[in-house]
Amino acid sequence: MTLPQQNTASARPTSFYYLMCQLDRVQYPQKIGPDDVKRIADYTDLPVIVKGIESPEDALYAIGAGAAGVYVSNHGGRQLNGGPASFDVLEDVAKAVNGRVPIIFDSGVRRGSDVFKALASGADLVALGRPAIYGLALGGAQGVQSVFEHLGDELKIIMQLAGTKTIADVKKTNLLNIKY
Repeated sequence: MTLPQQNTASARPTSFYYLMCQLDRVQYPQKIGPDDVKRIADYTDLPVIVKGIESPEDALYAIGAGAAGVYVSNHGGRQLNGGPASFDVLEDVAKAVNGRVPIIFDSGVRRGSDVFKALASGADLVALGRPAIYGLALGGAQGVQSVFEHLGDELKIIMQLAGTKTIADVKKTNLLNIKY
């Protein structure tokens, strides 16, 4: 992978948009590995977050290559039929990462209880895709705001039921894992 050359040796990308425009011109290989993450991290002063982490090993490779964060996601499960559910690998990824970089989580988050479980399992940030898109489709910006308010209200109820007052308390919560 060869990144485009800039006019001066000291010039660094300063915006996400600029970086994406430059990378959009690059022919991507079928497999992106630690060397590619390192090259991108060396190329920009922006934080590099690797999305698609589905194992503790992948998280450690990404961090070792210079990732400033890991994004646990199976891209909606559309890419690899039969791959693990993101929630099923989240706790193991969080143990491996051990607080070195932030963990972003998405995949199947539809309720405040899903947000609670993701945070309790090690996520630092929970991303919402489809609920926000549904809100947008049904009510524009006001619909998106309504979705976020509803999820926030649900999260507050779950936190009260679990006896947690803060997100820090949620992150210390041990979830009961019953295998049926």
